[in-house]
Amino acid sequence: MLVRSGSGRDLRFHTVGNDSGHFMTWLFSLYWLGALAAAAPLLFHMWRRMPRGERPFSTLMFLTPSPPRITSRSRVEHWLLMLLRAAALALLAFAFTRPLWRASVTEPDEAANEQQLAILVDTSASMRRTGVWDQLLSLLDERLEKVPQQTTVTLYRFDRSFEPVVDFDELRMMDPSARRGLVRARLKELKPSWEGTRLGEGLIRTATRLQEVQTERAKPIVQRIWLASDLQSGAEVVALQGYEWPENLPVELLRVQPANPSNAGLQLVEKNPELAEDPLRVRITNSGDSTLDQFRLKWDTPTSPEIVVYVPPGQSRILTPPPLPAGTTSSSLLLTGDDQDFDNRVYIAESLPETRLVVYCGEESANAVEGGRFYLDRLFAASQRLRIELREPSDFNRASADAQPSLIVVTTPQPDVQPLLRQHLEKGRTVLIVSPTPEATLASLKLCGREGITVTEASVDKYAMLGEIDYSHPVFAPFAESQFSDFTGIRFWKHRSIGGLRTADRPEGGGGNEKIESAPADRILARFDDSDPAIVELSVGRGKVIVFASGWQPADSQFARSSKFPMLIFRLLEHSNGIIPRAGSQGVGSPIAWPVTSREESSGTGIVRLPDGTELNSLPVDQPFEQTQVPGIYDLSVPGRIEQIAVNLAAEESRTVPLTQEQLESFGLKMKGGERPNEQQVQRQRQRQLQLVEMEHSQKLWQQILLAVIGVLLLETFLTGLFGAKRPAAA
Repeated sequence: MLVRSGSGRDLRFHTVGNDSGHFMTWLFSLYWLGALAAAAPLLFHMWRRMPRGERPFSTLMFLTPSPPRITSRSRVEHWLLMLLRAAALALLAFAFTRPLWRASVTEPDEAANEQQLAILVDTSASMRRTGVWDQLLSLLDERLEKVPQQTTVTLYRFDRSFEPVVDFDELRMMDPSARRGLVRARLKELKPSWEGTRLGEGLIRTATRLQEVQTERAKPIVQRIWLASDLQSGAEVVALQGYEWPENLPVELLRVQPANPSNAGLQLVEKNPELAEDPLRVRITNSGDSTLDQFRLKWDTPTSPEIVVYVPPGQSRILTPPPLPAGTTSSSLLLTGDDQDFDNRVYIAESLPETRLVVYCGEESANAVEGGRFYLDRLFAASQRLRIELREPSDFNRASADAQPSLIVVTTPQPDVQPLLRQHLEKGRTVLIVSPTPEATLASLKLCGREGITVTEASVDKYAMLGEIDYSHPVFAPFAESQFSDFTGIRFWKHRSIGGLRTADRPEGGGGNEKIESAPADRILARFDDSDPAIVELSVGRGKVIVFASGWQPADSQFARSSKFPMLIFRLLEHSNGIIPRAGSQGVGSPIAWPVTSREESSGTGIVRLPDGTELNSLPVDQPFEQTQVPGIYDLSVPGRIEQIAVNLAAEESRTVPLTQEQLESFGLKMKGGERPNEQQVQRQRQRQLQLVEMEHSQKLWQQILLAVIGVLLLETFLTGLFGAKRPAAA
């Protein structure tokens, strides 16, 4: 066979095989049927007939009739003309067959059959179902036996993350004969994890890697992907929607399924410590192809009562777990009656009430309805998650490291609290100023160390409302959703106008005061509908001073009696402490933020106790803890504080009904069926045909044949004119 090398117009061919010599062939042999048209001249020469019918002409009545001479039909008058015309038709048919010269071949060059195969293996939690992983290893081992040795095989794995197991860079440094053995050995070392399934990201990363290798080659090579997975419908494939899949990169599915498709999953729905009763809710889901519908829920303790739950296939139920017996503790719930138990356990972290200290600097009594403290006392007393103590400045020991305030609220400024305010701000905490008069607001700002701000009483026509809110600030971030962002129900009867702020586009001060100009800009968190600032955040040292232009007491507004008041106050408390609210459960593989200690002493390291009891010491607390590859209870400890965090399996892993090939094709994937036994032979024949097309395009013998056809027709035309001129002379 002739094999092409080079590119563009620089075409070179070499012979593969032991045979020698060249012979002519053609691409389209059916056009030889056109050579039958060469018989047409012979038929025309032999076809002679008298004209039918006579029409008399008056001008010819005096002439003697001379009928045409009739010759035999088997007689050919001009053999040369007939042969030339037949040759022209035969040459024309020969040109349409696209002839070419090629060499004798036996087998194609192995280099021409080189391919690249990327095996993408799903190692997510759903692959832990009974028999699925063993079936996958057996299927891959069987399929690898049929892959030709000249095919380069790479191996990748994915779950929540993507990881190259055997990549092209590693194979380049190895002997070709040892590459396949490395792939088999690494494949046996793989195990399914507990993480979720990011199928779309895994496919995109694999395709990107293959395209990078393709660009490094001078000549394109055939590439393909094997996707070995159970293709459970809970896999995340949304990443494929914005990705244009390469046209020349087919994906072949190696689907594995358990013998029994039934599966039910248990997930944590809600664990709200703010609720005094029934704080825990769980959900039981049953797959659509399940054959079971009755399950039992209990705590992981021998004395726990059970709840029988009926869940039809394809549906789910939300319920409250059974109560724990007195004197027993348990950190996990169990679901029984299911054939697949990989997702039948959910872990529950114990929530201990935390103590927070809030200092209230004001003259009103706790029972005065017209004051602001009355509403804070009732709000903090109703909290179930936090144990909040509201004290006056003289009721606690300022020197105690364990009794530092989390938030200081100032309504009436008192000169003796200035050291407390300055010390509180230097620790990076927050001071909230809600003074009823402009004079009290200015005095409170002065105690905090902030001057140059003007505060006057605003003129309010009937009432004011909040017209603009900065939802990007952590205090207002929980209100960003449309169902929580409506503040129009709050009326402000009066408020103060705050001026002289150091905004980003207009720094306060002038005259070369470099200290003021280089200080952080003030931030307006909310404005009234008359454009006056309603809530302002000022930077003072390491801390923050938040100023309310209007109070929440009834004389100033309806704020204390609105549904937004509790959430806003708790967000201020969390923002001052740097507390990160935690969800009831985190997914496997998600990073965990370290607890925030309220002690003055701080440490740069922490301790983590893993679910199996192993302790990891001296871990940096300036970055999240990321080694959460196993579900269970994780204990994170920093000086002065210990937190338990429950890490559970992703709820999507319980959706085990498989995706269809049509669903994947809808995202643009080029799917391919399984290989046929004779696929290699078909591929070689296709390569032969492509090489013949390239050789014919290079030789272009049909152009020379067309020139010969034109020459024959010119000669036939000349002879026809010559014979026609002799006939009248002879007559």
